Amino acid sequence: MLSDIFGFDSVSTALIVLAGFFAAGLAKGTFGLGMPFFGMPVMTAAIPFQTALAMFVVPNFTANFQQMLMGGRVKVYLRRFGWLLATMMATVPFSVQMIVGVDQETCLLVFGVLAAVFAAAQMFPISFTVTPEQERWLSPLMGLFSGLLAGLSGLYGPPLIVYLMALKLPKDDFVAALSLMYFLGSIALYGALAFAQILTLKVVAASAVGAVIIGVMVYFGQFIRARIAEDRYRKLILVMLMAIGVEMAWRGLS
Repeated sequence: MLSDIFGFDSVSTALIVLAGFFAAGLAKGTFGLGMPFFGMPVMTAAIPFQTALAMFVVPNFTANFQQMLMGGRVKVYLRRFGWLLATMMATVPFSVQMIVGVDQETCLLVFGVLAAVFAAAQMFPISFTVTPEQERWLSPLMGLFSGLLAGLSGLYGPPLIVYLMALKLPKDDFVAALSLMYFLGSIALYGALAFAQILTLKVVAASAVGAVIIGVMVYFGQFIRARIAEDRYRKLILVMLMAIGVEMAWRGLS
Protein backbone atom coordinates (compact mmCIF):
# COMPACT_ATOMS: atom_id res chain seq x y z
CA MET A 1 0.00 0.00 0.00
CA LEU A 2 2.75 2.45 0.98
CA SER A 3 4.63 1.64 -2.21
CA ASP A 4 1.54 2.10 -4.37
CA ILE A 5 0.58 5.49 -2.91
CA PHE A 6 3.88 7.15 -2.01
CA GLY A 7 6.55 4.92 -3.52
CA PHE A 8 8.02 3.81 -0.15
CA ASP A 9 9.25 0.22 0.04
CA SER A 10 8.56 -0.28 3.77
CA VAL A 11 6.91 1.16 6.87
CA SER A 12 10.32 2.03 8.33
CA THR A 13 11.17 4.11 5.27
CA ALA A 14 7.88 5.99 5.60
CA LEU A 15 8.52 6.65 9.31
CA ILE A 16 12.01 8.00 8.61
CA VAL A 17 10.62 10.35 5.97
CA LEU A 18 7.93 11.52 8.40
CA ALA A 19 10.57 12.14 11.07
CA GLY A 20 12.44 14.27 8.56
CA PHE A 21 9.33 16.38 8.01
CA PHE A 22 8.87 16.89 11.77
CA ALA A 23 12.51 17.99 12.20
CA ALA A 24 12.33 20.28 9.17
CA GLY A 25 9.16 22.03 10.30
CA LEU A 26 10.37 22.69 13.82
CA ALA A 27 13.68 24.09 12.53
CA LYS A 28 11.92 26.19 9.91
CA GLY A 29 9.71 27.87 12.47
CA THR A 30 12.51 28.38 14.99
CA PHE A 31 15.45 29.41 12.81
CA GLY A 32 13.95 30.25 9.43
CA LEU A 33 16.50 28.00 7.74
CA GLY A 34 15.72 25.96 4.66
CA MET A 35 13.82 22.83 5.62
CA PRO A 36 16.12 20.47 3.67
CA PHE A 37 18.97 21.41 6.01
CA PHE A 38 17.25 19.58 8.86
CA GLY A 39 14.99 17.14 7.04
CA MET A 40 17.43 15.70 4.50
CA PRO A 41 20.00 14.42 7.03
CA VAL A 42 17.17 12.28 8.42
CA MET A 43 15.56 11.26 5.13
CA THR A 44 18.76 10.27 3.34
CA ALA A 45 19.14 7.44 5.84
CA ALA A 46 16.34 5.71 3.91
CA ILE A 47 15.90 7.32 0.46
CA PRO A 48 18.24 8.75 -2.23
CA PHE A 49 19.51 12.33 -1.87
CA GLN A 50 17.74 13.56 -5.01
CA THR A 51 14.41 12.06 -3.88
CA ALA A 52 14.79 13.56 -0.40
CA LEU A 53 15.36 16.96 -2.00
CA ALA A 54 12.22 16.56 -4.12
CA MET A 55 10.21 15.60 -1.01
CA PHE A 56 10.22 19.25 0.04
CA VAL A 57 8.46 20.62 -3.01
CA VAL A 58 5.06 21.21 -1.36
CA PRO A 59 6.41 22.22 2.10
CA ASN A 60 8.87 24.63 0.48
CA PHE A 61 6.04 26.50 -1.18
CA THR A 62 3.54 26.38 1.68
CA ALA A 63 5.84 27.07 4.66
CA ASN A 64 7.91 29.71 2.87
CA PHE A 65 4.76 31.44 1.64
CA GLN A 66 3.49 31.40 5.21
CA GLN A 67 6.65 32.96 6.62
CA MET A 68 7.45 35.44 3.85
CA LEU A 69 4.15 37.21 4.58
CA MET A 70 5.15 37.98 8.17
CA GLY A 71 5.01 41.70 8.77
CA GLY A 72 3.47 42.44 5.37
CA ARG A 73 6.78 43.57 3.84
CA VAL A 74 6.93 41.36 0.73
CA LYS A 75 6.94 44.34 -1.65
CA VAL A 76 9.77 45.91 0.33
CA TYR A 77 11.85 42.74 0.08
CA LEU A 78 11.09 42.37 -3.62
CA ARG A 79 12.37 45.88 -4.29
CA ARG A 80 15.40 45.51 -2.06
CA PHE A 81 16.47 42.06 -3.27
CA GLY A 82 15.06 42.14 -6.79
CA TRP A 83 18.40 41.70 -8.58
CA LEU A 84 19.45 38.89 -6.26
CA LEU A 85 16.20 37.04 -6.91
CA ALA A 86 16.37 37.57 -10.67
CA THR A 87 19.93 36.26 -11.09
CA MET A 88 19.28 33.29 -8.80
CA MET A 89 16.12 32.20 -10.63
CA ALA A 90 17.78 32.60 -14.01
CA THR A 91 20.78 30.46 -13.01
CA VAL A 92 19.12 27.58 -11.15
CA PRO A 93 17.38 25.82 -14.11
CA PHE A 94 20.73 25.42 -15.86
CA SER A 95 23.02 24.64 -12.93
CA VAL A 96 20.70 22.16 -11.20
CA GLN A 97 21.09 19.71 -14.10
CA MET A 98 24.45 18.76 -12.58
CA ILE A 99 22.85 17.14 -9.55
CA VAL A 100 20.77 14.70 -11.57
CA GLY A 101 23.63 12.35 -12.44
CA VAL A 102 25.68 12.72 -9.23
CA ASP A 103 25.99 9.75 -6.84
CA GLN A 104 24.63 9.77 -3.27
CA GLU A 105 28.00 10.06 -1.50
CA THR A 106 29.08 13.07 -3.55
CA CYS A 107 25.77 14.85 -2.89
CA LEU A 108 26.07 14.26 0.86
CA LEU A 109 29.69 15.41 0.89
CA VAL A 110 29.03 18.63 -1.06
CA PHE A 111 25.92 19.36 1.02
CA GLY A 112 27.82 18.87 4.28
CA VAL A 113 30.91 20.82 3.29
CA LEU A 114 28.83 23.79 2.12
CA ALA A 115 26.88 23.95 5.36
CA ALA A 116 30.00 23.62 7.54
CA VAL A 117 32.09 26.14 5.59
CA PHE A 118 29.45 28.84 5.63
CA ALA A 119 28.83 28.30 9.34
CA ALA A 120 32.57 28.46 10.12
CA ALA A 121 32.90 31.65 8.08
CA GLN A 122 30.54 33.35 10.52
CA MET A 123 31.57 31.60 13.76
CA PHE A 124 35.19 32.75 13.53
CA PRO A 125 36.62 36.29 13.10
CA ILE A 126 36.11 36.47 9.35
CA SER A 127 32.51 37.60 9.52
CA PHE A 128 31.67 40.75 7.62
CA THR A 129 29.07 43.47 7.39
CA VAL A 130 27.52 44.57 4.10
CA THR A 131 26.86 48.30 3.81
CA PRO A 132 23.98 49.74 1.75
CA GLU A 133 26.48 50.82 -0.93
CA GLN A 134 27.99 47.32 -1.14
CA GLU A 135 24.56 45.72 -1.19
CA ARG A 136 23.72 47.31 -4.56
CA TRP A 137 26.41 45.41 -6.47
CA LEU A 138 26.77 42.41 -4.16
CA SER A 139 23.12 41.28 -4.33
CA PRO A 140 23.22 40.18 -8.02
CA LEU A 141 26.49 38.32 -7.39
CA MET A 142 25.01 36.50 -4.41
CA GLY A 143 22.02 35.50 -6.52
CA LEU A 144 24.31 34.10 -9.21
CA PHE A 145 26.45 32.28 -6.65
CA SER A 146 23.39 30.79 -4.94
CA GLY A 147 22.02 29.59 -8.27
CA LEU A 148 25.31 27.89 -9.14
CA LEU A 149 25.44 26.12 -5.77
CA ALA A 150 22.00 24.68 -6.44
CA GLY A 151 23.58 22.72 -9.27
CA LEU A 152 26.18 21.20 -6.94
CA SER A 153 24.02 20.41 -3.92
CA GLY A 154 20.40 21.20 -4.74
CA LEU A 155 20.57 23.96 -2.13
CA TYR A 156 20.98 27.69 -2.46
CA GLY A 157 20.51 28.55 1.21
CA PRO A 158 24.03 28.83 2.72
CA PRO A 159 25.19 31.98 0.88
CA LEU A 160 21.77 33.59 1.34
CA ILE A 161 21.88 32.93 5.09
CA VAL A 162 25.37 34.39 5.44
CA TYR A 163 24.48 37.37 3.25
CA LEU A 164 21.35 38.27 5.21
CA MET A 165 23.23 37.88 8.47
CA ALA A 166 25.89 40.27 7.12
CA LEU A 167 23.12 42.78 6.45
CA LYS A 168 22.29 42.59 10.18
CA LEU A 169 18.58 42.11 9.62
CA PRO A 170 16.42 41.75 12.74
CA LYS A 171 15.43 38.13 13.31
CA ASP A 172 11.84 38.47 12.04
CA ASP A 173 12.96 40.35 8.91
CA PHE A 174 15.70 37.75 8.44
CA VAL A 175 13.15 34.91 8.45
CA ALA A 176 10.66 36.69 6.18
CA ALA A 177 13.25 37.80 3.59
CA LEU A 178 14.94 34.38 3.54
CA SER A 179 11.57 32.66 3.10
CA LEU A 180 10.79 34.87 0.11
CA MET A 181 14.11 33.88 -1.48
CA TYR A 182 13.45 30.20 -0.79
CA PHE A 183 9.91 30.46 -2.19
CA LEU A 184 10.96 32.00 -5.50
CA GLY A 185 14.09 29.87 -5.78
CA SER A 186 11.95 26.75 -5.35
CA ILE A 187 10.04 27.57 -8.52
CA ALA A 188 13.22 27.21 -10.55
CA LEU A 189 14.68 24.32 -8.55
CA TYR A 190 11.66 22.04 -8.55
CA GLY A 191 10.79 22.89 -12.11
CA ALA A 192 14.17 21.53 -13.11
CA LEU A 193 13.71 18.40 -10.95
CA ALA A 194 10.31 17.78 -12.55
CA PHE A 195 11.88 18.10 -15.99
CA ALA A 196 14.47 15.50 -14.94
CA GLN A 197 11.61 13.17 -13.78
CA ILE A 198 12.86 13.11 -10.18
CA LEU A 199 9.79 15.02 -9.01
CA THR A 200 7.04 12.44 -9.67
CA LEU A 201 3.36 12.32 -8.65
CA LYS A 202 4.15 9.86 -5.84
CA VAL A 203 6.78 12.19 -4.46
CA VAL A 204 4.36 15.12 -4.65
CA ALA A 205 1.72 13.06 -2.77
CA ALA A 206 4.17 12.30 0.05
CA SER A 207 5.33 15.91 0.01
CA ALA A 208 1.74 17.11 0.49
CA VAL A 209 1.44 15.03 3.66
CA GLY A 210 4.73 16.49 4.81
CA ALA A 211 3.47 20.01 4.19
CA VAL A 212 0.68 19.50 6.73
CA ILE A 213 3.14 18.22 9.34
CA ILE A 214 5.59 21.03 8.69
CA GLY A 215 2.84 23.67 8.78
CA VAL A 216 1.93 22.60 12.32
CA MET A 217 5.56 22.37 13.46
CA VAL A 218 6.35 25.85 12.09
CA TYR A 219 3.94 27.36 14.61
CA PHE A 220 5.68 25.53 17.46
CA GLY A 221 9.01 26.81 16.15
CA GLN A 222 7.76 30.39 16.00
CA PHE A 223 6.68 30.09 19.63
CA ILE A 224 10.24 29.03 20.53
CA ARG A 225 11.84 31.78 18.42
CA ALA A 226 9.87 34.50 20.19
CA ARG A 227 11.62 33.50 23.40
CA ILE A 228 15.19 33.55 22.08
CA ALA A 229 17.35 36.69 22.39
CA GLU A 230 18.86 38.14 19.17
CA ASP A 231 22.51 37.28 19.99
CA ARG A 232 21.72 33.76 21.10
CA TYR A 233 19.50 33.32 18.06
CA ARG A 234 22.37 34.05 15.64
CA LYS A 235 24.71 31.71 17.50
CA LEU A 236 22.17 28.89 17.43
CA ILE A 237 21.80 29.23 13.66
CA LEU A 238 25.54 28.85 13.15
CA VAL A 239 25.95 25.95 15.58
CA MET A 240 23.12 24.03 13.91
CA LEU A 241 24.56 24.63 10.44
CA MET A 242 27.99 23.43 11.53
CA ALA A 243 26.67 20.28 13.20
CA ILE A 244 24.56 19.30 10.19
CA GLY A 245 27.39 20.00 7.77
CA VAL A 246 29.91 17.87 9.64
CA GLU A 247 27.45 14.98 10.03
CA MET A 248 26.53 14.84 6.34
CA ALA A 249 30.12 15.28 5.14
CA TRP A 250 31.12 12.37 7.37
CA ARG A 251 28.41 10.19 5.84
CA GLY A 252 29.54 11.20 2.36
CA LEU A 253 33.08 10.05 3.13
CA SER A 254 32.02 6.81 4.82
